[in-house]
Amino acid sequence: MKITITKIAEIVGVSKATVSRAINGSGYVSPQTKEKVLQVVKEYDYVPDSKAINLSKRKTATIGLVLPSTSGPFYGEVMRGVEVVLTPERYFILLMTFNVMEDPEKVRKRYISLVREKRVDGIIIFDPEADEETAKKVAKLNFPCVYIGKNFNNINVDTVSVDNFSGSYMMMDHLIKVHKYKRIAFLNGPEDSFDSIERFRGYRYALEEYGIGFDPKLVRFGDFTRKSGREICREFLESHVDVIFAANDEMALGVIEEMQKHNLVAGREMAVVGFDDAMWSQFIQPPLTTVHQPMYSIGKLAARMILERINTSDSHKEVMKTLLHTKLIVRNSCGCK
Repeated sequence: MKITITKIAEIVGVSKATVSRAINGSGYVSPQTKEKVLQVVKEYDYVPDSKAINLSKRKTATIGLVLPSTSGPFYGEVMRGVEVVLTPERYFILLMTFNVMEDPEKVRKRYISLVREKRVDGIIIFDPEADEETAKKVAKLNFPCVYIGKNFNNINVDTVSVDNFSGSYMMMDHLIKVHKYKRIAFLNGPEDSFDSIERFRGYRYALEEYGIGFDPKLVRFGDFTRKSGREICREFLESHVDVIFAANDEMALGVIEEMQKHNLVAGREMAVVGFDDAMWSQFIQPPLTTVHQPMYSIGKLAARMILERINTSDSHKEVMKTLLHTKLIVRNSCGCK
């Protein structure tokens, strides 16, 4: 027989409210009555109906997670970080992915509708090309939300971002100071991506600091995929550059694959470096020099922030802005032994 609160109340001879208080510890119940209720709960192996609890609290027990993709090491690590925090708290994750080729307006309407219709209790958004207008719309809804990637410093929305500028600068500093490279090609991601903009800014700043003239012919835009790395590598091979600095590891891998087709070894005939420190980057040949960004920690922090925002009763709590540091990882593909 499926036991219910109503049935427990009949057996013990008390009201349903008393049974609820005894089980949840949400109000006073005499020790004798509480003992009787808990004895029946144990005897019949009573389990509360999670759906009913969520409805009574007007909660969905679900957090929305918006990602550009589920493929590639970056997004997988972010997801893993989110899951390790939310799963023990008994939250489900509603995953919404979108293709970078989709109309950005349609993408943003989709995740804003999740918020407006309150189909989730909170939402974590990684939309690399999100503009301030979209972030303002989300902020005005006064709903638990964390943006990953972009800091939106002047907007009241919680964010977790990475210091892309410093990471890119550290890589350039190593290439110029240690290896004396001057013809440094930059294989960037999509032009509107915040990550692309910040990494390019670090590249350009380092050139200026070391007095190396900026050559726009040495900059190309890809889409963060291996395919674009292979395709653009062919152009750079004809330019006789010293090194290709790819704005992510996936494109760097594409560059190395294309070089291998021409019997060229990264770090010998031409250096290749990346950004992300994907799990596989240390195992390829040659091992990839790259910039480590804490992908797993990004997911964990975003999940903790969304829970804190959901659980706080103060709607005017100060906005949370977290900036994570990057680290230069030197291996062999840059020319280091």
